[in-house]
Amino acid sequence: MPDMKAPLEGIKIVDCSRVLAGPYCCELLSLLGADIIKVETHAGDEGRMWPPHEGDMGSSFLGLNANKRSIAVDLKTAAGVDLVKDLARDADALVENFKTGDMERFGLGYDDMKVVNPRLVYTSVSAFGRHGPKGKGLGYEALLQAYSGVMAITGEPGGMPVRCGVSFLDMGTGVMAALATVTALFRREFTGTGGKVETSLLGTALGLMSNTVSNYLQHGYMPERLGTAHPQVVPYQVYPTRDSFIFIASANQNLFERLCRAIGRDEMIDDPRFENNATRVVNREACLKFIFDALAGIDTEPLMAMLDEHGVPYSRVNDLESLWSEGQVQALGVIEDGNDPAYGDFQIMGLPFTITDHDRGLKRTAPRIGEHSREILGELGYDESRIDRLIADNVVAGT
Repeated sequence: MPDMKAPLEGIKIVDCSRVLAGPYCCELLSLLGADIIKVETHAGDEGRMWPPHEGDMGSSFLGLNANKRSIAVDLKTAAGVDLVKDLARDADALVENFKTGDMERFGLGYDDMKVVNPRLVYTSVSAFGRHGPKGKGLGYEALLQAYSGVMAITGEPGGMPVRCGVSFLDMGTGVMAALATVTALFRREFTGTGGKVETSLLGTALGLMSNTVSNYLQHGYMPERLGTAHPQVVPYQVYPTRDSFIFIASANQNLFERLCRAIGRDEMIDDPRFENNATRVVNREACLKFIFDALAGIDTEPLMAMLDEHGVPYSRVNDLESLWSEGQVQALGVIEDGNDPAYGDFQIMGLPFTITDHDRGLKRTAPRIGEHSREILGELGYDESRIDRLIADNVVAGT
């Protein structure tokens, strides 16, 4: 019987993706209990050697591919294509992020695979989507931040557009792809058939900008770069203190008035320019000057005590080291512990959510290239002589 504490126990997924978005999709599904078979080239996923690394394993690769098994296959050979079809024959889903047209040239496109397995959910991850004038274009995280409009509204006023410091489009697309895959699997329980799921970095960008997109579509509103400030809420941003930086979230009228009292600027409360958020947005610069002038002479620690006393939400601007020292990450329970030949004991990010009665699911480290080739082929019913021949012919890499 499947372990019902792992929601996706018994689900088999063929992971033909690499680098970030596709691997993160499959990593999330693996932590929910799915069996992930990572199909790599003989050279392996290029993300393996992104620094920093130990031996032949980059730490970011470790974080995105733990829990998976690896088989290294030459997809440019007919035998390699047949092998992937055999993997998909009894699989529940296949995830790929090849350039548009590549999987079809291999003979592994959706139309090919639905013949092999009509119940297969085929999840495709791309940069711009598979259709339209950019459908065949290569795309990467920062390029899509520029193309989608995200970069145009990121950065300091009057400054250069800035790339967001995390690859949120790649990782967000991984989340979207995981959600879409699980949704298609759920639908399959009623229809009996799989289907094709298409996700893209551009679609993710637009989805994450839903409020901004709606403002543009309804009003033609074009936001500008405001640094850490909010285009629709004032004051709500990072401020320099005498010794560092702090973010203060005075996101409504009550909190604005509390902030004014906390920093000794009570006169702002009765100033008609600042009587509500709409007027403060219009008079943004004047409002912020009061606050910048007040905070410039206060150190961060006593300022935080003042904000606490008045119930104003804030955060020091943490780096990861200071964040870890706070203890909140540990309280969330989102970190997984494991062991790896190169890293020894390690920790990676696990599921960023919890489910009642779900045992969190890190069971193995990230695989070496082709580490499980023999094991996986044996599960397909290939006998030892056939496996030896595939390895000798360099169709499959393995020991």
